[in-house]
Amino acid sequence: MSFKIPQDFLAGPPPNPKKTKIAFEDTGLPEYENKYATVLDGMLTADECRTLVFAAENQALKGWERAMVNIGNGQQAMYEDQRKCGRIIYDSQDVVDRIWERVKGFVPELQKLQAQPEVTGSGPSMRRETWELTRLNERMRFLKYEAGEYFKPHCDGMYETPDQRERTYYTLHLYLNDTDTQTDGEPLEGGATTFWGMNYDCERRFDFAPKTGSILIFQQRSLIHSGDDLIRGTKMTMRTELMYARTEEQGPEWKAPKPKSRVPRTKWLKKRREQAGI
Repeated sequence: MSFKIPQDFLAGPPPNPKKTKIAFEDTGLPEYENKYATVLDGMLTADECRTLVFAAENQALKGWERAMVNIGNGQQAMYEDQRKCGRIIYDSQDVVDRIWERVKGFVPELQKLQAQPEVTGSGPSMRRETWELTRLNERMRFLKYEAGEYFKPHCDGMYETPDQRERTYYTLHLYLNDTDTQTDGEPLEGGATTFWGMNYDCERRFDFAPKTGSILIFQQRSLIHSGDDLIRGTKMTMRTELMYARTEEQGPEWKAPKPKSRVPRTKWLKKRREQAGI
């Protein structure tokens, strides 16, 4: 059965928008102080979220398939010890353009990237490159977590288009349901998006609980996060990326700072073993 997105879908302003930048220095993760993550609450209504899910399900010939893990060179593999959930891939530039029309006015700071090595890596900054936001990636990954499912700690990888003209620097995550909008089954419990300390420090974490219609945008480089274990209920989200293209504009001069002293990894491992009683 085919389903066409209504012409007026997402045509109006967001229902109850609120922007909150995550201040990692206040969350117990001070090493992420200069990293970017922002929450946009109230961007879609519950009905709009249900319409998105319905559209995705109706174009998926095989329904919800098991999500896989990227292993490099465009290849994927099934590793359920790392990732366990259902997935539907839905490609629609029209739909993501409508979503971005809702979002873009709240994040003007993402329109242009210059001298931001925390986001792009030091190479583009040293070469004084300028990257302009062009669009959202048309590829939407709808994710469905049942009780006991998860996505273990990881960093999102950068995607580059086949013609190498565009690449991603930020992930956009849309939350499609929460406990209050659960239509059937058990209430949603668990399943937070969790940011972890560097070196996958499991003692320090910051949780963002799913909220219907909320969007979380965060940089892909060096920001460790996970989809926490779902205890009960069903959690549904949609993930895509912000696409950027390099322009002719020359950015400001930037020099790499002197590296900070770090605790040698052998000492860090020794401390972790002592804490674990090994």
